[in-house]
Amino acid sequence: MEIKQAILHILDRDAGSLICSQATLNLHEYAVKEYLAGVEKQLNKAEFKYGQLSADNLVYHKLQDKELDFVERTADIAQDMMDSLAISEDAPSGDLLFFEADDYENEYFGLVKFNYKPGFTHIVDYQDEVMQNNIVLNKTIFPSPTQRIEEAMVINTADHQIQLVEKKYSFEGQKRFFFTERWLQLDPTPTVTENLKIVKKAVKEVSNKYNESEYVAFSQAQQAIFESIEEQGSLDNQKIATTVFEDNLSAQNDYLEIVSQTKFSEEIPSNIPKYEKKYSKQKFKLTNGIELTIPVDVFKNKDIIEFVNHPDGTISVMIKNIEEVKNKF
Repeated sequence: MEIKQAILHILDRDAGSLICSQATLNLHEYAVKEYLAGVEKQLNKAEFKYGQLSADNLVYHKLQDKELDFVERTADIAQDMMDSLAISEDAPSGDLLFFEADDYENEYFGLVKFNYKPGFTHIVDYQDEVMQNNIVLNKTIFPSPTQRIEEAMVINTADHQIQLVEKKYSFEGQKRFFFTERWLQLDPTPTVTENLKIVKKAVKEVSNKYNESEYVAFSQAQQAIFESIEEQGSLDNQKIATTVFEDNLSAQNDYLEIVSQTKFSEEIPSNIPKYEKKYSKQKFKLTNGIELTIPVDVFKNKDIIEFVNHPDGTISVMIKNIEEVKNKF
């Protein structure tokens, strides 16, 4: 994704004011160019929720209104966003970066909210006509361009599919997601991480119900996740069920029933290599402090590694046929 046009508005909740820029950013200016390059990189790496912007939403109407130019459109949306944040007890102030972008296939309208980070810097001051370099606290420092984006939306202008990164804030004493629950009122698909938490919770519940070793169930679930991502580019829930609870049809059905009651989605819309890498290795921490990292492709090979259960309830881990040991100091 490459940003083609951008504008910055200031949302100051402490002062209760919205300061809207009347001109777009100069994308050729060094500081702007460098910072936006970092934003593009972080957006391409972000883990999004996905949803559909409804036709009765103000943002939808502003995108459809051809009489508005980019500056006017973003100012109207920024005002609507500030109005929705008005009753939050803890939502921070920040700058709103609106942008138009494309990826050679689609065109996008987007927003990134830069929540301020307090930081110390210097100031040149004068005391009784004597110049003094001093240290001050600046409460409106931008996040680093290499920092993970906390709040953003990216809308495909053709079909109004929306991608979201969001945070929860307190509204009337209750923590709620701002973008989806308070402002845009969407019911998005979970992120991949949220889907994996659903899987983990269901595997844990069913393995405990049938007295199966939790570490074995988790390792088999991880292997199934890795294989389904690698082979199909998705989270194959049936494969997870049959891999984890191989010969136990009741356990498989219980697992599938638990997951069916959630928002679980098998789709992995982006960053497939990231999840392939993450789940390509099994990681174990033993009670004696030893930690093991085992590649998935050797995990089930008993000629290389074997977990042995003893009658007293303890477990031995046997690592076999090692030709060389290296210390990664």
